[in-house]
Amino acid sequence: MEKYIEQLLELMKEAPEKRPAVRTLEIPEEMEALRGVMELEASFGNEETMESIFGIPKIYFPDEKHLSDQQLKRLKGGITKLWHSFNYEADFRKGEFNDREQYTKLVESWSETVPFLKGTNGVWHLELFDYEKYWDEEEMRYMSEEEYAKKYY
Repeated sequence: MEKYIEQLLELMKEAPEKRPAVRTLEIPEEMEALRGVMELEASFGNEETMESIFGIPKIYFPDEKHLSDQQLKRLKGGITKLWHSFNYEADFRKGEFNDREQYTKLVESWSETVPFLKGTNGVWHLELFDYEKYWDEEEMRYMSEEEYAKKYY
């Protein structure tokens, strides 16, 4: 399994090299103040699955139950590093999921469609929360863990 993990980590390191080159916009000097906005607009491509954007099939990732804690942490670190290089960010609420659950959530999102960010501006955040966990029907809103515990325990 260790050799397989090494190969998968190597694939994740190579994926950013296959990313399309960033295009620079030729704009008139009087519109230079709008460059950031224009580049951000131009950077959004069509929505694709992360699998097709990164060129690494979801099926390559082993189930967390087959991984040691060290292997899981290395793969999770490789995934988040890959995401950063493509301007994606995984958002987890502090303390909501352990490392194994976070790894599983990251791998599950591989088949989700996201905008293909071709530029250097902007970061696409994926909220990997358990929204049902702290939903309060009376207040019709999501509560923090502390609010929920105070109210119901």
